[in-house]
Amino acid sequence: MPKTLVQLLLIVAGFAPGFAYDKYSTHIQNGIPNNLTVNTSPFIKIKESYYLFGQEKVNWYVAYESCRRYGSELVTFETPEEFDAIAAFLKARGDRSEHWTSGNDLGQTGTHNWFSNAQLVTIKRWAPNQPDNSGGKEHCIHLGYIYGHSTEIQLNDRPCNNHPNSLFKYICEAPKPETVSIVVWK
Repeated sequence: MPKTLVQLLLIVAGFAPGFAYDKYSTHIQNGIPNNLTVNTSPFIKIKESYYLFGQEKVNWYVAYESCRRYGSELVTFETPEEFDAIAAFLKARGDRSEHWTSGNDLGQTGTHNWFSNAQLVTIKRWAPNQPDNSGGKEHCIHLGYIYGHSTEIQLNDRPCNNHPNSLFKYICEAPKPETVSIVVWK
């Protein structure tokens, strides 16, 4: 979409009186070139992705809405390495908070999918005996030190709504950035 929009704007601008260029070229590149300084705030780069760590403790639905306000989604762990990178980041900060992910089984109890891409949750980072859908009310996935004796950050299912023990911080994942460059010769 951004590529098409940029090209359309250049074509229209090329016909505007007093704004005629002999030649231009556009280039769209995935990611951000190494030598280019770009402010990605409030997102933090971890490995090859960008994340925002929401500080307020909210239910899963409010966490999702908060991420959407930033044009992002609740985090989806597509690989064990991505989960491990986030866990390492939280550990390095000494953060023992629990955080919402996009994972849930709202569509079909017992089948946990990532909300942002509808893929099955396949990473094996569940806390022992989880997910358990305790009381038939636990449908949204969070990560953290699940038990008082836990030494690793793991996944667990909890109620999605305003249950008193289900208000957590959240992690948003930004879409992959693209860099658009335009070269104009007069």
